[in-house]
Amino acid sequence: MFEFSIPTKIIEGQGYINKIGEIVNENGSRIFLVSDALTMQETGYLSKVKTLIEEQTHGVLVFNKVYSDSNSDLVNKGADQARNANCDCIVGFGGKTTLNIAKAIAFLVANGGILEDYFLGKKGKKKNICYIEVPSAFGYFPGLTDKFYVTDKYEGMKKAITSPYNYADIVLIDPKLTSTIPTKFSASIAMQNIAIAIDTYISKAANVISDTFSLRSMEFTSHNITKSIQDAENIQLRSMLSSAGLFTSLAVANSSPGITYALSLGLNAIYGIYQGITSSILLPYVMEYSLTSSANKFVQIAKAFGEDTTDITVVEAAIKAIEGVRKLLYDLKIPQKLSDLELDKEELFNAAKVARSYEFLHFLPRPVSQEDLYNILISAF
Repeated sequence: MFEFSIPTKIIEGQGYINKIGEIVNENGSRIFLVSDALTMQETGYLSKVKTLIEEQTHGVLVFNKVYSDSNSDLVNKGADQARNANCDCIVGFGGKTTLNIAKAIAFLVANGGILEDYFLGKKGKKKNICYIEVPSAFGYFPGLTDKFYVTDKYEGMKKAITSPYNYADIVLIDPKLTSTIPTKFSASIAMQNIAIAIDTYISKAANVISDTFSLRSMEFTSHNITKSIQDAENIQLRSMLSSAGLFTSLAVANSSPGITYALSLGLNAIYGIYQGITSSILLPYVMEYSLTSSANKFVQIAKAFGEDTTDITVVEAAIKAIEGVRKLLYDLKIPQKLSDLELDKEELFNAAKVARSYEFLHFLPRPVSQEDLYNILISAF
């Protein structure tokens, strides 16, 4: 028995960003446009989107203050500005950090207070104001889940707020926007997408539908990311990667992330390091830990990567899944060890402690302790 639901309208296609004004106008009149402080502005897309929305609505207030290390304080400030301007629709435009911040602002405008109150247990009981998500990357899209992750400014770690109202009203996916991703980040974004797909696939919370989305995401990403980096202007390849991000998002919405995601959050809290690169490095080591409890599913992962599993045992085929991940990491020239990132080894224990605090680890196929998490980090160092 399982339930699968998604209340969000999904619009996908090349050139759909040009319809953003019309789409927003159908859902709000005073718009709060949340974006990052660099990429969207430098590429000219922020100005374009602002103009398109202005032409169709009563006004746009731009909040382009998001950085990779933005925390709950920024959410509080953004919500105050949106509320004081009587904005009735939040548009999140950018990468995953920006989208989580925007989604949190939509939550806080409706529910009041400061975000730290909700980290301490206060519940959001009101429906979020309209939230439209426009991702610029092909990783998973927060708007398709009931959670958002924002760094607690006091504790320095990312925390999740869960609410049935946290789904975006609309997610608009235009593959052309992924051209804004710097080449050096494309590989790690793709690998993090694979890592999350594998996490959700082997989770005890998974079901037949989330499994289908997870496997499809692995297939689309592993078969297209190298070619996409080599041919960055190929919109068909970027469309496949955007679809992979969509599939992972739909899987996460109806399953659960796992060890790789938890450890990347732990490392981010301690070192402030980008989750995409740490997820990429950690994935094969997490898979080795999970092999005995998920061997049959690993066979399907190997097949999704295009590995030949005929006439070999289940364990041999499962090992091919890990080999497929390592080969892709090598082809993408992603570091193989955490030590390549020049991290202080002594802090890994604290990263494992943070990672173990995430409740979604209850859905793992093989239970994991803080010591287990620490040992995985050590093996990956």
